Amino acid sequence: MSETISIKVQIANKTYPLKVSPEQEFILQKAAQLVNERMKTYETAYNVKDPQDLLAMCALQQSAELLGAGKNMEAREADIQKELEALSELVKAFGPDNQ
Repeated sequence: MSETISIKVQIANKTYPLKVSPEQEFILQKAAQLVNERMKTYETAYNVKDPQDLLAMCALQQSAELLGAGKNMEAREADIQKELEALSELVKAFGPDNQ
């Protein structure tokens, strides 16, 4: 069983107690900080005061970024696969069977 620690993260001026692995602590603290920064940006840019609306806007943007990153990763993987196939063909062409 992995060890867990208790931490508190604050999002939208509300504190959330969590039990996490020590490895997750920094990531979750940083994520909470980024959400709060993004909320302040939206509050200023769109003159929105309701924390629920600001959190919804953050969730929407984060989801869009994740979907975009996934598509970029799929495209890059396809490119890498093509490059590997081309290299494999080169190796076959100049391999010991063709000398």
